[in-house]
Amino acid sequence: MAQVLILYSTTDGHTVEICNRLTSVIEEQGDSVQMANLADKPRLADFEFDKIVIGASIRYGKHQKAVYEFIRNNRETLEQHPNALFSVNVVARNGMGGDL
Repeated sequence: MAQVLILYSTTDGHTVEICNRLTSVIEEQGDSVQMANLADKPRLADFEFDKIVIGASIRYGKHQKAVYEFIRNNRETLEQHPNALFSVNVVARNGMGGDL
């Protein structure tokens, strides 16, 4: 059984919803999951994990500052574990000026 750490940065809540769904799927497969918000400045030393997933929202083409800082400050540890990063960009435009 693997221990998966899911870290997230969310703007409007979409990213944390995806992380909650990932948690359900991972736990259904028999692994355990811990989640933490990057805005809370989590310390990797406070968690036991085999794998790391980072979910990050994008606003105006950029991730939140906390995402960049976390990855920069924890690069060595991240590189020592299986890891994944996914980005969420929720923009709905149809180019016609009307509702979708």
